[in-house]
Amino acid sequence: MSTHLSTAYANTVCTVTLHPPEGKPPTLDLAVMDAFDHVLTEIDGRASALSAVVLQSASPKFFCAGANIHGLESMNRDTVGPWVERGHRLMNRIEALPVPMVARVEGYALGGGLELAMACDLIFASTHAKFGQTETKLGLVTGWGGSYRLVQRVGLARAKELAFTGRIFDAEEAVRLGVAEWQGAPDALAVHVQEFLTAVVANSRVANREMKHLLASCPHSTLAQNAVSEAAASQRCLGKDGDAAERLRNFLTKKKSPPPAAHP
Repeated sequence: MSTHLSTAYANTVCTVTLHPPEGKPPTLDLAVMDAFDHVLTEIDGRASALSAVVLQSASPKFFCAGANIHGLESMNRDTVGPWVERGHRLMNRIEALPVPMVARVEGYALGGGLELAMACDLIFASTHAKFGQTETKLGLVTGWGGSYRLVQRVGLARAKELAFTGRIFDAEEAVRLGVAEWQGAPDALAVHVQEFLTAVVANSRVANREMKHLLASCPHSTLAQNAVSEAAASQRCLGKDGDAAERLRNFLTKKKSPPPAAHP
């Protein structure tokens, strides 16, 4: 049996949960990737009404252990190319989702599981979380964008150290290195995720969508190109689909309102 996915919607937030077979960790194979694509298409269709997406696991021990080992058993030099390309398409779709996406990591995120988490915008981790780009232990390399995204997060030299050794590191080090953005006890993780979502939900969905696109483009653009992009994004925020005009009006009205009269 393969891992399966479920989605739940509440207060403009979508939660996507990986459900592993009983007694096994969540893993990725072609069937799971197809299921992910179906979920992403569903989310894309609702994106204008969504503020954020949370990706998590139903397993307390594993976020995702990477590729399904049974799929790797039959892998050869002729089939590995399409496998890598398929994984890249999925991770790129996750990264390009027009909604802020958080990986809530409790337990192990190894190999392709770490690649999956890094395709999200942010990684919030439990103190029990463990991370590792472990492909070289199996004689393989990162196959789903891990080499690229790991360098983006930790820098070239540190990415080399993590990839060459394939070592597994804890959540505290993950935050220190830049792999994750936050770590804490499981109860605190739940609170932190909710506080983050509350703040995001309160803000403009259109503006956050535009900011996600702007920030993603910065490593590949010049400051002059960024000026053009920011001008176009600002126009969209003030256009018919944006709510900047209403938010500005409300802010200015509130600012100009006299303070409430003191009660005797």
